[in-house]
Amino acid sequence: MSRIRSLTDTKLIMICTLFVVIGLMDAAVTCPQVSNALVPCVTYMATRSSFGHCCTGIRQLNAGARTTSDRQNICRCLRSLAGQFVRRHRLDFNLAKKLPAMCNVNIRYSITTLTPDCSKVR
Repeated sequence: MSRIRSLTDTKLIMICTLFVVIGLMDAAVTCPQVSNALVPCVTYMATRSSFGHCCTGIRQLNAGARTTSDRQNICRCLRSLAGQFVRRHRLDFNLAKKLPAMCNVNIRYSITTLTPDCSKVR
């Protein structure tokens, strides 16, 4: 039963990631896209499973952040989602701070509840 649930969760994550990729092709980055892209990261931080899918989501968000407005929207979404993820999943956000570096992604903001003033993100 646990294995079936794990496979179902994996398929759901892959489908969500696909929707994020499709959505990023034509539109500005939205909070639901940020949330969906980070589902694998939440899974990784909760279970210490492979972080490959998490890196995919972080890379997609970074690639979709083409403009200052996109980066500021992502920053605001991260600030909002960070508290929700910590409370709901009891995550170690010190680990979240390390994810971009672990994924070899250079972003202009950090994934923490201490996200800086998003209006200053360029």
